[in-house]
Amino acid sequence: MSARTPAPTPAPTPAPTPAPALTAEGLEVRIGGRALLRGVDLRVEAGEVLALVGPNGAGKSTLLAALVGDLPAAAGSVHVHGRPVADWRLRELARERSVTTQEHHLAFPFAVADVVAMGRAPWHGRPESDDDETAIADAMARTSTLPLAAQTFPTLSGGEKARTAFARTLAQRAGIWLLDEPTAALDLGHADDLLADVRRAAVGGVAAVVVLHDLSLAAAWADRVVLLEAGEVVADGPPDAVLTAPRLTSVYAHPVEVLRHPATGALLVLPRRAARPAAHQLEESTP
Repeated sequence: MSARTPAPTPAPTPAPTPAPALTAEGLEVRIGGRALLRGVDLRVEAGEVLALVGPNGAGKSTLLAALVGDLPAAAGSVHVHGRPVADWRLRELARERSVTTQEHHLAFPFAVADVVAMGRAPWHGRPESDDDETAIADAMARTSTLPLAAQTFPTLSGGEKARTAFARTLAQRAGIWLLDEPTAALDLGHADDLLADVRRAAVGGVAAVVVLHDLSLAAAWADRVVLLEAGEVVADGPPDAVLTAPRLTSVYAHPVEVLRHPATGALLVLPRRAARPAAHQLEESTP
């Protein structure tokens, strides 16, 4: 009697591919009959820093507001973890993504420590709220806002308000960060510190979308750069591939140079300027 042939071992079922943290497909935004965004496709993965860049009026802040859900789409869709943004409850969504806007206004004179603590509001009543004190203290330490803790928010400088707003994002500990020009009011050191924190968070799994005007900062800290012009994506890819002198000169309608730092090799994006005339040349040209 022959031995029975063993049944073949079934192939393992592949694990489902996780949905991207954030997507936009065919996104179009219209206000007053004017198209501010047209046919924008975007995909942001966990662990990635994506910089949105482009000239004034290109649609950067509009795109961020549409990703947040503050601006309705005339066409297309936005999904968070594969689910339409409109299907999320606000508090539930606040546990998934944090938003930092360009403008920092508060109706009441809250102390800085209280503003940072607002980032923990989505976690009230949940086990994560046990980490509130640690999250707030860590966020304030990393943004150098501990010395401002008792100061009221309206009395802060523009840079101090920006650092406080970012501290609130850090304290929130969401998995998706949407930051609109977070470095605009910051000095050189604080701007680099903030983006280093964004990079550190991405290494830990956060998906970050950052609107930036400084193209050298985008080159230094972003994994991908999306270049917008007149409401459309004209390039999407690694900084080296997107931030080229001919493309930027065309999009910004101004001569641009892209250089390598002689010591570090970092990408530097600079406007091409004529040599500054000497004082005697200015005097000679004065009528």
